[in-house]
Amino acid sequence: MQKLQADADSRNKGSFAKAFFTDRTEEEKNRGVTIQTTLVPMETDKFRLTIIDCPGHVDYIKNATSGCKQADVSIVVCPARFEASCSAEGTLKTHLTLCAVLGSKKFIVCINKLDEVAITNENSLETAFDAACAAVMNLLKKLGVSKEDVIFLPISALKEIGVFKDCETYDFYKGSPVKDKENEGQIKYIKTVEDAINYQDVPLRALDRPLRMPISSIANVKGQGVVFCGRVDYGSIKKGTPVKVLPVGVESSIKSIEAYNKAVEEAPAGSNVGFLLETKDKQVIEKVKVGSLVGPQKDPNFIVSPFYKVSAISMKKTKASASEATGIKPGYSPVISCGSANIPCNFGKILSVTTKDKEKIENPTVIPAGARFEAIIYPKKQVVFETAKDFPGLGKFVCRDSGILVVAGQITGKLTLEEGKEHGLDVAVLSGDKEAIKKMRAANKK
Repeated sequence: MQKLQADADSRNKGSFAKAFFTDRTEEEKNRGVTIQTTLVPMETDKFRLTIIDCPGHVDYIKNATSGCKQADVSIVVCPARFEASCSAEGTLKTHLTLCAVLGSKKFIVCINKLDEVAITNENSLETAFDAACAAVMNLLKKLGVSKEDVIFLPISALKEIGVFKDCETYDFYKGSPVKDKENEGQIKYIKTVEDAINYQDVPLRALDRPLRMPISSIANVKGQGVVFCGRVDYGSIKKGTPVKVLPVGVESSIKSIEAYNKAVEEAPAGSNVGFLLETKDKQVIEKVKVGSLVGPQKDPNFIVSPFYKVSAISMKKTKASASEATGIKPGYSPVISCGSANIPCNFGKILSVTTKDKEKIENPTVIPAGARFEAIIYPKKQVVFETAKDFPGLGKFVCRDSGILVVAGQITGKLTLEEGKEHGLDVAVLSGDKEAIKKMRAANKK
């Protein structure tokens, strides 16, 4: 901590010392904002875990999506002066949506900077805390998050109040009431972030499913080579196992695996790992990009598909004159975030829309804001998405337009070229690139 404080002081950012624990690049330290998603291993007296620090700034929403998707529990930090964060223009709603849709609906909400709240006869720390909690819970309810799955905590990160298990806590707060797991029918109270983490249950891991691991980052490590990093979402990754990386169609075997800074023979679902492929061919290595998906070589269902059927809800109103219909129309091309991939996609065909009045309209020409819908999308770059039925964690997605969330939903089906044509869709027409078809077919044959 002394080194971090000295580093922060040298940049005239003394109060940012604790942030440097996860903000490690020069740009992040100099600007005082989180830019990259950073994974840091930590331990409590109950868990060995990975803290995933995601950027909160609106300019780096793209970098936050892969981090939110990997989380078993979301720790959200909201300032006690919450009005700007919780407003329609604030970014908190976006981050809560990313967490609830892509990750987990279990939340630890920290109301931070209570030490900055001016105490008057009308405004106590307790009233400020309660108001902030109500504002955040109102946003979470709209995302289908139950109050029983949220732990609220008053903290001051700068002064280490309410953070660690044995640290100082605010006197006004009795604690967040939760079920006592050791004494049936009893209630206990959580007062610190560390206690809230220790209260969580380890999710059931899908160890019986085929391997699926999205690549979220790539590092060139001196003395080792190119290390591919990500979270094993399904199955397990084992040293020596033959694997395939899609959409590029690279086939190799796992040379080595590292988890929590230690070499391991195998890493099960839920593990954040780095691995090397058994090849020294730079041309092969360079084909693998962030957003790729690792799976078994012999899995017939592990393929590249040109079209995907989706079920989602629209949050987007396109610009239009008063006489025009507003909403999403065929041909709309936002950026889709699914797994660790962030790529442009085309809304090729709208199959149906269910309005707020529960009226279902087949083959509509537009998707109004707030409506649930089914559609067929065409990713403009090759990518592998899995269905929510087969791989729930990989089948969830959001779409962004200029950094603003416009759609949230799930993948419900994969369509072949022929099935797309039955709906009047043609890759050559949508992309204007016939070479893409050849590449996709070649990848599927491997």
